Amino acid sequence: MTDRRLAPSGEADAALARWELSLSVLLGGAVVMLVEILGTRIVGPIFGVSLFVWAALLSVTLCALAAGYYAGGVLIDRVPRASRLGWVLLLAGMVLALVPLLAPGVLRLTAGLGPRSGPLSAAFVLFAPSLAVLGMVGPITVRLATTDLASAGKRVGNIYAVSTAGSLFGTLVTSFWLIPAFDTDAIVLGASLLLVAVGALILARRRKARAAAAFAVPLLVSAAPTPSLPDDIRVLDSTHSPYGLVEVLEDRARGLRYLRADHSIIGAHWLRDHSAAFAFLHVLEVLPLMRPAAKDLLVIGLGTGALPTALAKSGIRADVVEIDPAVLRFAEQYFWFSPTGSAHVEDARTFIRNTTAQYDLIVHDTFTGGATPDHLLSVEVLHQLRARLRPGGVLALNMVGFQQGPHAAATAAIETTLRAAFPQVRAFRDSPLEHRADQTNNIIFFASDAPLDFELERGHRYGDALCADILPALKNRELGALPPGDIITDGHNPLTRLQLPVAEEHYQAMQQLLPIDVWLR
Repeated sequence: MTDRRLAPSGEADAALARWELSLSVLLGGAVVMLVEILGTRIVGPIFGVSLFVWAALLSVTLCALAAGYYAGGVLIDRVPRASRLGWVLLLAGMVLALVPLLAPGVLRLTAGLGPRSGPLSAAFVLFAPSLAVLGMVGPITVRLATTDLASAGKRVGNIYAVSTAGSLFGTLVTSFWLIPAFDTDAIVLGASLLLVAVGALILARRRKARAAAAFAVPLLVSAAPTPSLPDDIRVLDSTHSPYGLVEVLEDRARGLRYLRADHSIIGAHWLRDHSAAFAFLHVLEVLPLMRPAAKDLLVIGLGTGALPTALAKSGIRADVVEIDPAVLRFAEQYFWFSPTGSAHVEDARTFIRNTTAQYDLIVHDTFTGGATPDHLLSVEVLHQLRARLRPGGVLALNMVGFQQGPHAAATAAIETTLRAAFPQVRAFRDSPLEHRADQTNNIIFFASDAPLDFELERGHRYGDALCADILPALKNRELGALPPGDIITDGHNPLTRLQLPVAEEHYQAMQQLLPIDVWLR
């Protein structure tokens, strides 16, 4: 007769209580998701939150968990003792606590690998060790919980269910409570302390109290110094919003104040006169010349609020749609932006779908992190925007892309899609003629159901010196005809792929703009 019982979990080791097993599995599942979600916030300041970053985190998570599943199964079969689970949880907490300490150095070393290999390498070094150890929890608990083959299926099913519930709990708590309320390092260290505490408790119940000394690791790591900034750069304000790190930086050597969102500068002003330092904003100041009777404007993507501030001098009232509340708050506090209309903190597509308001002008400027969100550039969105314009109204769309060469497909696709929604389209670049056409430029498209003509009157008053340099020469910066591209739709949207070369060049540009110590914050 076959013995249906499995070997006991060790004569000198008390069997796991049900609450110990459930707590370990629940916590392990929750911390795995916490690490995966927080991974974007740890590598995001250097590499942004791009397709490459998400692919890197998912790949590293899957590989590390697979390795942990195998290692945990081998370990517990060799020595089937309950204390093994305590040691694994303790080790997972100690390794996880090292992430904030190691992150600056690892990110500094991997930054030079570029936006593809860089995040993959950084994620592997920073997160694979703790994820692999956490992966060991599953097979260990399955082996310790299963003493009778007749109930093995039920025990394994229960463990999977509890682990999945922990992952769900970790996802929701991390996303909706922890990230808005605490700094990333504090969340990581808190999770490591929980793992260490549960592991130490399991070991203490088996008379292995010396494991409590592991509590010192997260506490020591929490006191580690952060990278220092160059002497001429200071941080005026900083916050982790629901969408990433948002900071106000002041570069006293250049006389500039920047608005940073993760690994992207989304606005900059000269301190001497508070004028906008980005040239494309002055290209957009041609809008009142195209439509002299315009009275109201919708701005999608606020940045520092430079454009509504500039157009207010022409008597144009501006409503604003900005998804990140921190961007709106910092624009008002540090960049001299004062709303002249309504400010809506929500996704632009939701606003466009629900509003019934109409405008003379709409500015679509959502480029950040090396790309424009592709769900805001489909032909369906452009038709909705046209419906929000009064007859003769103008849509201005800013993007960063290539004018010519093998990487100009994204620019061509956006122009083709605009022409599918509007009968009149013109495009200008913000860079001077000597700028190479096969390098990235800010490209500003204007679209309307009426001609897009404009003339500068003699004695025109410019907002500042940069504006006076750009507007008179704007017609010389008009793009010629682009080759036909794909029409972007909700069902066929290749922009993520087409914008990858832009994301790579944007990454390099940001690395050159500010020292690495600034991005490591």
